[in-house]
Amino acid sequence: MVVAALPANLCDSVQAPPTAGPAVGVLALQGGYHEHAVMLSRLGCRVSEVPHLEGLDGLVIPGGESTTMGHLAERLALLEPLRAFVASGRPVLGTCAGLIFLADEVVGQKQGGQKLVGGMDLTVDSFETTLEAADVAPARRVPAVFIRAPAILRTG
Repeated sequence: MVVAALPANLCDSVQAPPTAGPAVGVLALQGGYHEHAVMLSRLGCRVSEVPHLEGLDGLVIPGGESTTMGHLAERLALLEPLRAFVASGRPVLGTCAGLIFLADEVVGQKQGGQKLVGGMDLTVDSFETTLEAADVAPARRVPAVFIRAPAILRTG
């Protein structure tokens, strides 16, 4: 399912017909699609549900959990339509897991593992850092891996 955001007007001072602006979809597989749709609505977009990607001028793929997003997209037969949409050159924004889902390469991914849309010439990796966690390990630094918070290692 795609939630489409259709701008009701092009700017605050010019009233335009509801279909005059670009149609931007928000992929509603899981994660933060509602928040993205709300923000697009606050920006003057008319938000409605559409069953497919046809007719959209752009697409937002919000966060969630990228492996689950891949499984759902495959089960719902959306992987190839999403890949075709990205390959068409229309604007696509991926946030958090959506960025992972759009990356051409994910470091540390098991061979034949996670299903990706790809199409963005990026290499991403999980964000890692060392934390001080006094309650857990007094006087020690603890390595922490945030598996779904992407770090962009390379852009093409």
